[in-house]
Amino acid sequence: MKTRRIFISLMAVLMFAIIFFGAALAALCISSNATKIPSSVQNKDARTSTLSQQSETVNVTIQAFCFTPSNMTIMNGTTVVWTNKETFVSHSVTSDTKVVNLETGKRSPLFASGDLGPGASFKFQFNATGTYNYHCGHHPFMRGTVIVT
Repeated sequence: MKTRRIFISLMAVLMFAIIFFGAALAALCISSNATKIPSSVQNKDARTSTLSQQSETVNVTIQAFCFTPSNMTIMNGTTVVWTNKETFVSHSVTSDTKVVNLETGKRSPLFASGDLGPGASFKFQFNATGTYNYHCGHHPFMRGTVIVT
């Protein structure tokens, strides 16, 4: 009985540590994104990092459990390339926007990278204006937004 109480106590401490660590990483990601983007392209709202890009390709780094930049505004037709720069951790890039397959009737993400191991990249070309939110399927607290103009 005493062993069971010790086990339950250890599990509770472990759960608290996991929740605390995830919240700390999310806070670190938000603050680090705000400082990594040059001030010339930051949004007036300091809570978001915004990158305005006119080129045909924009790169997003996945590192330290963050998408950098996490928010961007791009031109229609631009390709975004996400690259996992982690040493040991896999991530993914999954659109929150769902599309319906007309043949099967099933809904699926507009884009989904699948598992991106360290060093792997995924690219997607945005061909319609709108706002596209996305997340990491492995770490749902990792979020980003692409605004296509």
